[in-house]
Amino acid sequence: FDGQYHLELTITGPNGVPTPVRFIVDTGASEMVLTRQDAAKLGFDLAGLNYHGVASTANGMTRTALVRLDEVTLEGHEAQNVRALINEGELHGSLLGMGYLERFSRIEILRDRLRITF
Repeated sequence: FDGQYHLELTITGPNGVPTPVRFIVDTGASEMVLTRQDAAKLGFDLAGLNYHGVASTANGMTRTALVRLDEVTLEGHEAQNVRALINEGELHGSLLGMGYLERFSRIEILRDRLRITF
């Protein structure tokens, strides 16, 4: 246990292939944020993205590009056309923020466990 909570979601992006992506659960983040590496794995053309957004991170300010994910699945719970950001700078890992987490009825942290109620 590294002091963070991790979840693996299956994401279908522009490449049309359901792909597992590991996220750090970050209730302090407002959006789902993909690293450049995870975005490339999903088929996004990183050179063709418009980095018009700006985000304040622990490492300072960074630009972001808004994208839509065709489908996101967590433990059988599917969502279509999910909003996400691709971070132009370096991230330790993709972040699962409140923009996605608010879809669930309850999120609990119990000692070293994270419980999400669908």
